[in-house]
Amino acid sequence: MSITGRIFFFIVLLFPSLILTAQVKRKLTGSVTDKSKQGIPGANVRMIAGKDTLSINSDADGKFSFENLNSSSSDFSLLVRSIGYRTTSSTHSFKTGENILSLKPIILMPDTQLLKEVIIEGKVVAMKVKKDTLEYNAAAYKVREGDHVDQLLKQLPGIEVDEKGKVTSMGKEMTKIRVNGKDFFTGNVKEFIKQLPAEMFSHLQVIDDYGEEAKLTGIKMGQPKKILNLVTKPGRNRGTFGNAGIDGGTNKRYGFQSSGNIWKDDRQIGASANLNNANNSAGSTRALYTSGNYRDHITKRTVGSANYAFNNNLNESSQFNYIERVNQLGTLYTTNENSSNTNSNGHNFDLNLQGNYDKEYLTASLNGSFSDGKSTSSSQNIQKGAIRQDLYNSSLSNQSNPNLNANFGWGKSFAKRGRTIYVNFSGAFGKSKSDQDMMNKIGYYDQKTGAFLKETPLNRLVDNKSSNGQWNASVTYSEPLNRADDTVSTKNIDFNYAFSLSSNNNSLQTRVKDQNGQISFVDSLSNVYHSNFLNNNFRLSYRYGSKRLNYTAGISLQPSSLKGSYEGRTDKISQNTLNFSPSGNLNYMISPSQSLSGNYNGASNAPDFQQLQPVADTRDLQNVIIGNPNLKTSFNHNANVDYRLFDPEGGLSFQIGLNTSLIQNQVVANVVLVGDSLNSLKQETRYVNANGNYNIGTSYSLSYPFSKNKFALTLSGNLNRANDVLFTDDKKSFSKRFNFDQQLSFSANTEKLSMSAQASYGLNANTYSLSSAGQRRNVETWMFNIYSRYILTKSWTLNFTGSKRINTGYSIAANNPLLINAGIEKTLFKNKSGMLTFAVNDLLNQGNGLNRTFSDNAVTESRTDGVTRFFLLGFSMRLQDFGLH
Repeated sequence: MSITGRIFFFIVLLFPSLILTAQVKRKLTGSVTDKSKQGIPGANVRMIAGKDTLSINSDADGKFSFENLNSSSSDFSLLVRSIGYRTTSSTHSFKTGENILSLKPIILMPDTQLLKEVIIEGKVVAMKVKKDTLEYNAAAYKVREGDHVDQLLKQLPGIEVDEKGKVTSMGKEMTKIRVNGKDFFTGNVKEFIKQLPAEMFSHLQVIDDYGEEAKLTGIKMGQPKKILNLVTKPGRNRGTFGNAGIDGGTNKRYGFQSSGNIWKDDRQIGASANLNNANNSAGSTRALYTSGNYRDHITKRTVGSANYAFNNNLNESSQFNYIERVNQLGTLYTTNENSSNTNSNGHNFDLNLQGNYDKEYLTASLNGSFSDGKSTSSSQNIQKGAIRQDLYNSSLSNQSNPNLNANFGWGKSFAKRGRTIYVNFSGAFGKSKSDQDMMNKIGYYDQKTGAFLKETPLNRLVDNKSSNGQWNASVTYSEPLNRADDTVSTKNIDFNYAFSLSSNNNSLQTRVKDQNGQISFVDSLSNVYHSNFLNNNFRLSYRYGSKRLNYTAGISLQPSSLKGSYEGRTDKISQNTLNFSPSGNLNYMISPSQSLSGNYNGASNAPDFQQLQPVADTRDLQNVIIGNPNLKTSFNHNANVDYRLFDPEGGLSFQIGLNTSLIQNQVVANVVLVGDSLNSLKQETRYVNANGNYNIGTSYSLSYPFSKNKFALTLSGNLNRANDVLFTDDKKSFSKRFNFDQQLSFSANTEKLSMSAQASYGLNANTYSLSSAGQRRNVETWMFNIYSRYILTKSWTLNFTGSKRINTGYSIAANNPLLINAGIEKTLFKNKSGMLTFAVNDLLNQGNGLNRTFSDNAVTESRTDGVTRFFLLGFSMRLQDFGLH
C-alpha cells in the first residue's frame, strides 16, 4: 500500500472517533421511590430541556435513564407522575465538562385525596425474575375480602404453606419476613402472615438473601437464606392490629391468645401472650409464651430494635420405636417403648442497631438465651437377633444452657464507584450443664440357647459440663476495575480474609451408687477435655456484573489447626491441615422470564468433643461411645444450580434445582461388638475419618394456572441419592439411601371457594453393603389430601380437610389412617371483628404418626399417636386499622 493509501486508510479509521469527540453525548440516570425507599415501577418521567421534551417510564426497580442527550442543553427540568402518588417537579443542570449525571432518588408522596379508585383493565404481569428475587404481582391472584397473606401465598406457584404456617419455596423454609425491605417486628413468618390483610400488598417477593455484607459489597458467598418480602400499596406502610381469643374443647384442651402491634413504617411496637393446653393418647402439652418487641429510629439514620420472649412448656409424651442395627454378625432388632415428663423454661432477648450514613453502613447486635429444665423418663429396650439382651432405664435429669452472641459490622463505599470495604467481628459464648441420675437393669441371655441368665442393676450419677466460645473476624475489600464512565457493566477484584477461633471445654464425671447407697467415683468413665480449633480463610475472586449476567470466580485457601488435651493424660492432639478449593457463583438472566443461577463453596469443619474424647460415654449401655483423639478436620464441598422459567402474563412457571455435597475426611462411626464379663456382646461406637460420603438431589415444580388464575395444576417432586460411609468391626461398608417423591396438586380460588387437593407418592429405600444385612428395605407411602374453605354467606364460612395415607414396608404395626377435620366460622358485629368457631379434629379417631430415620448402622422407625379426635369451640376478636395515611 502506498503512503497516500495508508494516510487515507488511517483517516477512515479515525473519522468516526473524531465525530464522536466533536458530538459529546450526555447521560442522565436516576430512580423514583416512595417514602420507604422502595422503587416505584412504571412511573412516568418527563424531561424538558429547552424546546426538547423526552419521556420514559421507570423500570421494575424504579430506575430510569436518558441517554445520548444533546450537549448544547445544560439546564433541564423533570416532571414525575405515578398513579396513587402526588406529581412532583424539579430543576437540574449539567456542570461544565460533566457528561454523566446521577440524580439522588426522587421520592413521591402518596396521594391520600383520591376520591375514587381508578381501575385500569389490561394484562397483568403475574411474575418477574430479578436476579436474586422472584416477584409475584398480587393483582394477578384472587384476593377475597378478609383474606390474609397466608391465603394469598397458597396461590403462588412454587410456594407451599402447611397447616402450621410454615412457608417454603422450592423446599427451603422462609426464615424471615420483611415489609418494604425492612425487618418487620420479630421477623416470625408464621406469626404475621395470618395477621396482615392480603389486600394491602401490591407485590410479594421471595429473596435469596446473602446477608448484610453482600448488600453493601455485592459479594455473595455461601448458601443464601430464603426471605419473604411484602411490598405495600402506596400509603399502606402503617397500621395498628391485634387479636384476642379464647377456646376450649374435649381432651382437656383450652387456650388463650392475644397480641397487639403498632406499626408506623420504622416504628414498630408489639406484644403477645399465648397459653395452650392439649391432651391426647400420646401425652399432654401445656405451653405458655409471651413476648415484647420495639423498633424505632434512634437518630435520623439509625434504627434500633429490642425483643424479649419467655416460654414455659410442660410435656408428657410416649413413643414406640423399632430399630435395626447391622454388623458383621447379622442384624440386631430392638423394640423400644419410652415415656417422658419434661418441664422447661426459656428466655430469649435480642438487641439490634442499624445505621446508614451516606456512604457508611453500621450494624451491631447482641442476643442471648437461657433455658433450664427438669425431666424424668423411662424406657424398655428388648434386643434380639445377633445379640439377645434386655435393658430397662429410668432417669432423672436437670439441664441448663445459657448462651450469648454479639456481632458488629462496619462498611464503607468510597468515592470511586464500586470500591467498598466491610469489616465484621462476632463472638459467641455458651455453657451447658446436665446432671443425670440413671437406674439401669440389664437382662442377660445365653447367646446360643436364649435361656435367661441373670439381671444386673446399675445406678449411675453422671455430671456433664461443657463450655464453648467462638470468635470470628473478617475483612472484605473490593476494588473496581472498569472505567468510571462504564455504566453497562461492573468488574471488581475482591479480597476476603476470615479468622475463626473456637474453644471447647468438657467435663464428664461418672459415679456409681451401690445397693447400700455408697457412692464411688469411676475414673475410667470420667474425663476433662480442652480443645481449640483455629481456621483461616483467604479468598481472592473476580466479580463481573451487568444487567443480565453476574458471576464471581475465585480461589480459597484454608489453613486450620486443631489442638486438644486431656487432664491426667500425656497424649495431646495437634493437627495442622491445609485445604484449597475454587469458589464462585453465577446469576444469568437469560430473558425477562427465565434465569439460571449457581453456587459453589467449601468449608473446613472440626470434629466435636464427643467424637474426640477417648473416654467411654456409657449413658446408653447398649451403645457405648468412645471418641478418637486422632481425628482429622473434614472439608465440605457444596454446589447448587437453579433454573427458573415463567410466563409473565399467563403465570405458567417451572423451577428446578440441583444440589450436591461431597465431604473429604468425613468423621464416620465405627461400630464394633465387644464382649463383657458374662460372655455377652454389646455395641461400641468409635470414630474414624473416611472418604466416599456424598449426596446429590434435585427438586422441581411445574405450575399451570388457567381461567385467569382461578385454577391451577402443579406437578412437583424431588429425587435424592446419598452414600454414607460407616465401619462395622473396623471394616468399611456403605449405606446407600434413595428418596423419590412426586406430587400432583389442583387448586381453585373463586369468589366463594378456596380449595386445594393433592395426590402424592413417596419411596424411601435404604441398602447396606454388608452381605449379612439382608435384603433392601423399601418404604412406600401414598397420600391423598384435600383442603377447602367455602364462604356460605357474608358471615358464615365452612372449612374442611381430609387426608388418607397408605403405608407399605414399615416393620412396626400402624394403620393407614383416614383423617377428617371440619369446622365452621361465624363473623360477628358490623365490622366483622368478632369470630365464633367450632371445629372437630380427626373425626374418625384414626390419627398416628410414622417416621423413619437413618443414623450410622441403624434404621429407626417411630410411631406416635399424636393426633386424635377432639372438639373445639372458640371466640376471637380481631382489631386492625390499615387505612391510607
